[in-house]
Amino acid sequence: MFITDQHRTQIRRFLEVMEGQSQILCTIKEHTPDEFQTQPVLQAAAERALHIALECLTDIGNIIIDALVMRDAASYEDIFLILTEEGVFEKEFAEHFVKAVRFRKTLVHDYLDLTHEHVFRVVQEHAEDFATVKTSIAKYVQLT
Repeated sequence: MFITDQHRTQIRRFLEVMEGQSQILCTIKEHTPDEFQTQPVLQAAAERALHIALECLTDIGNIIIDALVMRDAASYEDIFLILTEEGVFEKEFAEHFVKAVRFRKTLVHDYLDLTHEHVFRVVQEHAEDFATVKTSIAKYVQLT
């Protein structure tokens, strides 16, 4: 199969949302750990921005996997791994960014175990990675 213009339109929309969330994360990244620790609204914004940005990635991944008839994903993390296997992401980037992808499970299911320190660490380590995600996907699906 192949990526159609309809797929590209959907992917563009998700990438736009991801980019907006990435900008929020990059703004949050500029705060000190103490500022982050004492501001619940900042903490909530970080959690939500990470969650939405990662959901965009998995939604885009599902579109690509379905359109190109790649193997079925067993999990959200597997979506990212399949995209890496298929050449969307470079291996070195994937080894780094998979930690952020795994963090989605904590945000969505294990939120009672979530610590502000962990959220802040993920923001610090991965806020700017979403630009690489966007560039890699756009190149792979030939967005112009």
